[in-house]
This record gives sequence, C-alpha cells and structure tokens, in this order.
Amino acid sequence: MKFLLLVVIFLEGYAVLATELLAMRLVLPWVGTGTDVIAIIIAAVLLPLAFGYHYGGMYRRRLRERGLGHHSVRKKLLSNVMRSTLILCIGLSYVLLEIFFSGLYFLGIRQRLMQLTVYCSIFLVYPVFLLGQTIPLIGHYYSRQVLSEMTGRMLFFSTLGSFMGSVFTTVVLMAVIGVHYTSVFIIGVMCVLIFLLARKKQIGHLLTAVGVFILMLYMNSGEQMRSLNIVSNNGYSTVQVRPMIKDPEARLMMLNNNLSSSYKEGEGSAYPYGQYIERFFLDPIAEADPPKRVLVLGAAGFTLGVYDNHNEYIYVDIDPDLQKVAEEHFLKKELEPNKKFVARDARVYVREAAREGRQYDLIILDTFKAGFSMPEHLLTREYFLDVKASMAPGGVMVMNSVAGSQFADKYTRRMDNTLRSVFPHLTRVVMSASEIGWNAWENSRGWRGAYWTNVLYIYNNNPEADADMTIYTDDKNTYFLDK
Repeated sequence: MKFLLLVVIFLEGYAVLATELLAMRLVLPWVGTGTDVIAIIIAAVLLPLAFGYHYGGMYRRRLRERGLGHHSVRKKLLSNVMRSTLILCIGLSYVLLEIFFSGLYFLGIRQRLMQLTVYCSIFLVYPVFLLGQTIPLIGHYYSRQVLSEMTGRMLFFSTLGSFMGSVFTTVVLMAVIGVHYTSVFIIGVMCVLIFLLARKKQIGHLLTAVGVFILMLYMNSGEQMRSLNIVSNNGYSTVQVRPMIKDPEARLMMLNNNLSSSYKEGEGSAYPYGQYIERFFLDPIAEADPPKRVLVLGAAGFTLGVYDNHNEYIYVDIDPDLQKVAEEHFLKKELEPNKKFVARDARVYVREAAREGRQYDLIILDTFKAGFSMPEHLLTREYFLDVKASMAPGGVMVMNSVAGSQFADKYTRRMDNTLRSVFPHLTRVVMSASEIGWNAWENSRGWRGAYWTNVLYIYNNNPEADADMTIYTDDKNTYFLDK
C-alpha cells in the first residue's frame, strides 16, 4: 500500500510539471513565447498548486465540520484525477486548441496575453488545484507518529516526479515522438493514476479512462496532424506545409502559425520581401569573386538564395529538424553543398561569431516566433551589436520585420530607435502587404489599429559614415562642398 501511494505521488508530480512545460509549447503558435508568457503559465500552476496543498490538508476537518462523517480519501483522489484528466484532455490537444483560440479571436479577445490568461484559467488552474491536493490527502493515511518521516518521503517522490516531468518530457519525448504524442503520453500517465486508484468495482471510472485515452490518441494522431498540414511538431516549432490558394503550384511553410516561407519551383520565394532581397542583394553577387559569405538568421524554408550555387550560405535556426522538413516537404530537394544549416539560437550564434571574429559579407535577419512577433531577445541593442560585429568591412545587413507602415505604435517606434542606436544610417523599405497596397494617410487598418506589413531595414557597414553625424544649420551649411 505504501509503495502504491508513493507511485501515485511520483506520477502526480510528473504530470503537473510535464503539463506546465507542454502548455508553454502548445500555446506558442498563438501567443508566442517570452518571459511574459512563461510568467503567466508558471503563476497559473504555482498558485493553484499552493491552494491545492492547503485545501487537501483540510479535507478531514471540513468533513467533520459539515457533519458528513467518513468519506474515503481514495474516492476523493480518484475524483480529483478523473476531473483533471477530462479537462487536460481538451487543454493539451492541438486540434481543439486551434478551435479554442479561433473562438477567442472571433469573440474579440485578440491581445495575446489576454488569450493566454483565458487559456490558463480554463485548462490549467482547476486541474492543477485538484492535483495539488494529492500529497496532503495521502498524508491522511499515516499516523501522527510517522507523518513527519513520510512527509519527507512524499515530497522526495513528488519532486523526483517533477524532475522527470521536466527533463524526460522536453529532452526525450518532445524530440523523439513529437509534441502531439507527448500530450497523449501525459494523458496516459493520468489514466494510469486512475487505474491505480480505482477499485475493481468502479468499472465506470476504468472505462472512462480508457475512452479518454483513445479519444486523446485519435485527436493527436499523425493522421489528424496531416489533416492540418502539420509535417513536424517538436519542442521548438509546429511546421505546416500547404499549397497556396491563389497558386496551387506554389507552397507555403508556416512556423508556429507564421507564414514563414513561400516557394515555387523555378521562381524561388513568392513573397514580395523575399523577391526584393533576391533581386537587390543576392542576384548581384551570383558570380562574385571570391564568393561571398552569407549568413541567414531564421532559416524557415531555406528559400533565400535557393538557386545560388556559388556563394557560401549558413542558415541558422533553433529547430534542429527544419532542414529535413524543408528538404522532404517544402523544397523537395536537398540543400546544395555550398549551403550549411546550424541548429542554434540566433543570438548564441552571432555572439560566438563576434567573439571568434567570424565575419560575413551579407547578414539577413528573418527571425519570428508566432503571431508575426519577433523573439524579444532578438530585438535588443546588445543583440544588434553582436550582429554588427559579425559584419565584414563593407558588408550589408538586411532585416525583415513586421511592423507599422507608419510610426503609429510604440513597438514600431522603439524597434526603429533600437536599430538606429547601433546602425545609425539605415534605409527603411515598407513592402506592400497585398495587392491593395498601402497609403501614407491610412493608419487604422490591420493589427493593433495600425497598418502592419513587412518592413525591411538595410545597413551598409561603413564606420566612417557612422561617425559623421553632422547636420546643416543656418549658421553652418557645407551643402555645396558635400554634394
């Protein structure tokens, strides 16, 4: 009996931590990632966990105060695990989350942190509160004489389960079987808890557990993922590849709900910003002597320079499966020998490059996470300083961003300010987001009340030019000498 109780505690600890980490990964396509997202999810786990500890410890006392007499602790544990499993079955299923977040958007809840708060309130808070009662409820099985010793043992097994939930889930499961089957595994753990707690006579609970597991397996099966055009779903990103609606011969690659790349055989990128980079930055160096070194931060579909077999390309992206996915499902061909893929965080890569003195003739920044947002650590002055240090003399930096066509919002203004603090003389090119285009008078259409589109920033590495911050005044005007 004691061993069974410790196994229950271990599995509860595993389930709570694994659910927390899996939730961070599952919501990435809709709310992105960052310290704000992580903080909200951690709060949505720790606070109900604390209340669960307190509530579970008062279980017998509440029964006495209400005059309810004896109630089985085992039944209470079983009820808690059953209810948690039913809720988590919905909250950890990618297919159902697609419907959930689409519904929030339809209801007018479009701010990503508000969406995350609603998600946590519905799918995390109550299940964690129920699971948090496990240790204090099991404590009722022990007498006061051994409770102190058993409390230490219970906390040990709970923490050990949490450790395994953290390491095994992220390092092994997500990498080997994918995020969707990791969700199935966690629900499987919950179903094992139900089987351990249920008695033979409680056939209804056992059948419900089996039914929930089968439903979870179906909703997160490879067939369901393929129906959503998902070709990869690991710990880093959800990758979808599908034909373009307007041109079925062209393919779209979506990373975490971002339209990351487009490709048409024989033509390359179908996106205006990609065509612009090809035309003005890659085509002119197609036969450069010696070959140029091109660094692409944010590999996506490897479409930039896809037909360049001359220059040296290094594509950097955090997702280690991206090259295989792009070759098999998007480009449908292998990368040429002059192209190399490095699976690493962009900031880590450029910091190492800056320290080791590796320099590149052309650096293309094209990093996004979800919802057309950029990773916050790739928007800082310190990051851009490392990028600048990695540029060869006379080299060029091109950054693709999604921002306001005008400077109507704080993000667009402050990103521009940050860039110009490192790259003083920047060229800013606003790309047309559609056939409709944009006009200089409109700032009310699009996301966040502003017209958002691709905005390219272009910088030529010229220290002498950077040092010249002279302006013309009525008192001192050297215009006729400078032109």
